[in-house]
Amino acid sequence: MTREAWLDRLAGVALPGQPVVVDGGANKGNVAARILEVLPGAGLHAFEPQPRLARKLAKRFAGDPRVTIHALALGETADTLTLSVLSRPTLSSLLPPSGIHDKYAGQALAVMDSFAVPVARLDAVLSRADVVKLDLQGYELPALRGAAGLLGGVSAVVAEMALAYPLYAGQALLPEVEAYLAEFGLALDGMYDFYRDSESRIVSGDAVFLRQGAGRSGRPVSRPDR
Repeated sequence: MTREAWLDRLAGVALPGQPVVVDGGANKGNVAARILEVLPGAGLHAFEPQPRLARKLAKRFAGDPRVTIHALALGETADTLTLSVLSRPTLSSLLPPSGIHDKYAGQALAVMDSFAVPVARLDAVLSRADVVKLDLQGYELPALRGAAGLLGGVSAVVAEMALAYPLYAGQALLPEVEAYLAEFGLALDGMYDFYRDSESRIVSGDAVFLRQGAGRSGRPVSRPDR
């Protein structure tokens, strides 16, 4: 099982003893489980709009009081939107697929299904968050805008970012997300797990944004790639 490289960086961030962690786009819960290994005292809120996956998450973490499952998508406004489910389900999005076909050139990525899902603002669901992790297939910036009421108190944001071109129609690239988070005192600390397309362009990676002063907890961490 692959370990996300940014988890080592997260282990070095100064956080409260019982941090509140958001896992947006929790899917089957593999990343959520790894976060809890790194931050065993955390309370984790897993957001997953696909009903089938939300049920699997509920079953997987049924015996863990640290985990709360929300069968919701995250966005800028409370709404009901259409989720497009691709043949590779982890690439499903609230946005139409575009450059994702270039990122995974040669792979069939047809839209297999679509259905309406509830969308909520994160700051309408939670009153506090210390770490926000988002893997929303292009919908990261709307979700962050919907977290505006919390971001002033967030120590770390981890988000999958498009770098060379949008992977979904309307997706914000890294500079736009970086500028938005800077308004809340969160600065880009490092990039991890880069992905190159068939033309060797670096098209995506996991970005870690930290609040000044939250960078070290005294635990050893790996040096981030810049």
